[in-house]
Amino acid sequence: MARGGGYCITISSDRLNPILLFQCYEVRAAFSKCPLLKMDRSATCLFGIRQYGVDINGYVLCPERGMCVWLQKRAASKQTWPGKLDNMVGGGLSVGFGILETALKEAAEEASIPRSILDQKLTPAGSVSFFFESERGLFPNTEFVYDLELPLDFVPNNSDGEVESFELLPAKEALDKIFAPDFKTTSCPVVLDFLIRHGFVSPDSEPEFPQLIELLHVPLQSLYNRTQKSRRLENGDISSN
Repeated sequence: MARGGGYCITISSDRLNPILLFQCYEVRAAFSKCPLLKMDRSATCLFGIRQYGVDINGYVLCPERGMCVWLQKRAASKQTWPGKLDNMVGGGLSVGFGILETALKEAAEEASIPRSILDQKLTPAGSVSFFFESERGLFPNTEFVYDLELPLDFVPNNSDGEVESFELLPAKEALDKIFAPDFKTTSCPVVLDFLIRHGFVSPDSEPEFPQLIELLHVPLQSLYNRTQKSRRLENGDISSN
């Protein structure tokens, strides 16, 4: 294990974490602060460190079927969530990459979306934040979201070997898919948020609508910063007040 500077902390013990992804994330006290250190993506969940990612909701407006959403099926060779259905494009915010830069990179690698379409149609759509726990660890995730209207004749094509196939579904069918066991759990909030914003889930159709909204926007920044402040006070450091 290395500390700070230009090093990347990795965990190599199979007992602790059998899946090393060899992709580093920056660890920060707050998203706006300078990074304290770099850590292998697979190790962050062992410590409950906040993770950040970027997702693109690709959709088309079909004359016959209405709004349709592109979903991908992850390759069986993927180390995490192999063979699961997923959002059309998504990736972690790795060291050295900005949010928009990550969106453009993943769009090209995962779906071969032309830069001309991205420049014209890629639209920031906020973020979702949620907390997920599994046998691998704790995942306090924030996903920066983009919407992308695609031409009717566009068909995504994977170029990095991480996607098995793509499927275009009417929005209402996509809503059923995201709650199925074969859908990637941590991508469900992204697609659900998209469907809420476009009126396919509403307070009239979903009795638990207020709870859904809360679960899609867990205040991770405030919760973590509050904990950090409390610990500073307990240690006698009151200069931060």
